[in-house]
Amino acid sequence: MVRWPVFLLVGLGLSVGACGVFTSPNNGVMCTMEFRYGLAVYVKDSVTAAPAASGATLIARDGAWADTVSFAAGNASLDGLGLNTAGERAGTYTLTVRKAGYRDWVKSGVVVTADECHVHPVALTALLVPSTP
Repeated sequence: MVRWPVFLLVGLGLSVGACGVFTSPNNGVMCTMEFRYGLAVYVKDSVTAAPAASGATLIARDGAWADTVSFAAGNASLDGLGLNTAGERAGTYTLTVRKAGYRDWVKSGVVVTADECHVHPVALTALLVPSTP
């Protein structure tokens, strides 16, 4: 049996092993060291259903907390990717997606939960409606 060295991270109260897990101070649960985003929003055109993240901006709000994430316009290789935010942050969010040529997409009451290790990610699709000229 191989025993991995365990180090104490002072100030955090966490034990970390060489295999990339740590022991949570809450009930001794073994957690991974990965970082998880609480929200992933995939942007699509509501008419064509084509991915449309290039040039889109996501604004996520939970009370006084807010974050804005954008993809630069003109890079179609980004279109299939999600706009990610709320890294390891549980909460109840109002999401707004903005993109030139489209109406704002708004979704309220999006709940991200967490356990003693990580958030439970929520993935949504924002179907953007073209704005009328």
